Amino acid sequence: MRNTLKMKMLVLMVVFFSTCIFVYGFNKPSEIVKKPALMNYFDSIDGYATLRHIPLKESSVAMLALDDYVFADYKGEQGVINLYIGYYYTADKAYSAHSPLVCYPSQGWKIDTRPVKSTLTFGHHKIYFEEIVTSHGEEKELVLYWYQTGHFTNTQVYRNKIDMGYNKLVKNDEQHGFVRVSVPFGNDSGVRAKQAATKFIQDFYPSLVKFITGDEIVLNN
Repeated sequence: MRNTLKMKMLVLMVVFFSTCIFVYGFNKPSEIVKKPALMNYFDSIDGYATLRHIPLKESSVAMLALDDYVFADYKGEQGVINLYIGYYYTADKAYSAHSPLVCYPSQGWKIDTRPVKSTLTFGHHKIYFEEIVTSHGEEKELVLYWYQTGHFTNTQVYRNKIDMGYNKLVKNDEQHGFVRVSVPFGNDSGVRAKQAATKFIQDFYPSLVKFITGDEIVLNN
């Protein structure tokens, strides 16, 4: 039984690495088509006032190897919401995006809860994401985040790499990104923050999918 399991794992690893070698090593380079700046594309979101676009330091852009990004505060009926999208045109930057579990503590924030995997389904879209609660002094934030490749979403770097391989093989497209939605909240349970975050995602996400794929409606994985 144990030998059979080891053999299956070995075969799976061989198939995975062979696919990666083919996709990333021998497949023709993807055609990179520059798109409008994300900052301009998300300058306005229906139902929300754009409070500010937050410029990242050059050192941060370099560290994250960003090709493009948007980092902005919006205000809706349920308060202020922050959106960050780090965008990449090539698959060689698959490991450049930093999870909030890494970047928040480096900025002095505490991670108050373990990551919780969740799913948001609406219309033709399905988003797999993780959520955490962070704090800095008296400030608290609910943070939802995921990796995005084409219309695929996931919460693991290795799965994102597989999705990129599929996209490159089938569509000759390597574009991908990391999405984070943060909502500050006070001493309540965070229920309203979660409601605000999910409503915001439903409002902006179709535009993100259209930006990446060019499609109006796409079925997710």
